[in-house]
This record gives sequence, C-alpha cells and structure tokens, in this order.
Amino acid sequence: MGNSRGLRIWRLAALAAIAWGMFTITVLHIISSRNPVYDTLSSYIITDRGQGMLGASVLSLAIGSLAVLGTLVAAGVPLPRTTKVLLTLWSLGLATAALFPASYPPNPNPLSGDIHLYSCLVAFTSLPGAAITLLDPLRDSPYRVIVVRWLRLGVVVLGLFGLSFLFVRLDEAGLAPFHLLADALPIGVTQRLMLIADVLLLLGLIRIAVRTDAAKALAPAAQTAPAAAQLKAERS
Repeated sequence: MGNSRGLRIWRLAALAAIAWGMFTITVLHIISSRNPVYDTLSSYIITDRGQGMLGASVLSLAIGSLAVLGTLVAAGVPLPRTTKVLLTLWSLGLATAALFPASYPPNPNPLSGDIHLYSCLVAFTSLPGAAITLLDPLRDSPYRVIVVRWLRLGVVVLGLFGLSFLFVRLDEAGLAPFHLLADALPIGVTQRLMLIADVLLLLGLIRIAVRTDAAKALAPAAQTAPAAAQLKAERS
C-alpha cells in the first residue's frame, strides 16, 4: 500500500511538471513572433514577448523527468543502473541547458552557449540510450512494446534533427548548397518533433509504472483465489 501511495505521488508530480512545461512552451510559441519552422527552441531565449518562459518550461520538464524516474522506482519496474544514470543525465542535461542559455546577439556569451550546446547533446542522446537499456529487462513484459514503438519514432526524429542541425551549421559556414537542404529539412520542425517524441516516451514510462504496480497488486489475489477455492471444497 505504501508503494502504491508513493507511486501516486510521483506520478502526479511527473504529470503536473511535464504538463506545465509543455503548456508554458506552447504559450511561448503563441505569443512570440519567432518562426517555429526555422528557429530552434534555444533561440527563444531572445524574444519580444515571453522572456524567461523557455527556461521555466525546460526546467519543469527536467523536474518532471526526474519524477518519472521516481515513478518507475516506486512501481518496482526493473531498472538497470545504466537506465537510472541515463534518465538522470537526460534530466540534468535539460536543467543545465535551461540555466545556461544559448549565445545570441545582442548579448553573446560563448561560454554559456557552449555549455548549453553540450548539455543538449547529453540530454538528447541519453533518453534514447535509456530506452534501449530497458529492452532487455522488459523482454518478457507486455509493456516492452511501448518502448519499442518510441524507439522507432524517437531514433528517426533524432536522426532528422541531427541532419537539420548539420545542414544549418554548414550553411552558416558559407557552403551554399546546404542552404537548400536546411530549407528542405527545417531545424525548427525536426526539433519540435523530437520534443514531442521525448514527451511521449516519458508518458509511456509512467504508463508502464502504473501497469506494473497494478499487476503486482493483483498477483496476491490471484494466488489466494485457488487456495480459497480448495479450502472451500474440502470443507464441503
């Protein structure tokens, strides 16, 4: 019973933080005049309206991600140490990226920009890694399909984002042909698709935790029922 109560607390904390983060970033997209097709999320640190909302939303998502890890642990989902480390790195990467914004004029900060870039790299690669490490522990579980479905989507959109990021960097370096490729595969779109895929995985992990806890709660009842039936038959 204690575990179920702890699970509920972790789950509510995770859902609330993730929902708030997504709500905040959605509002930022609505009120800001930046272009969501070609502008990265990091560029919203410089905006005409909604200043500070980007950092708040990313921090909220980081907190929600740690709460997802707490939900999995409270439910007794078999988590290798590597999975826990990678989920923690995902959360810390997001938090660090929020605290150290990207470097843009009119107030460039190269150090903060480098920390932001590498923090995002750690975060974006850690979450798929965490999903991969869950495949073996869940190999006999019906919930494994949730992770497999995300991996198919998540790896594809991560690859698309990586390509679009590369095209933009090469275009900025003055290589003209890559301007067409950057326009054909806009970085704003691929990054937002990646964010949606990541949130879907976090929600999927919460679902796995809830189902695992429910299955454990039903197991004692299933084991007790045959014994009770046998005892009743003997008495009769």
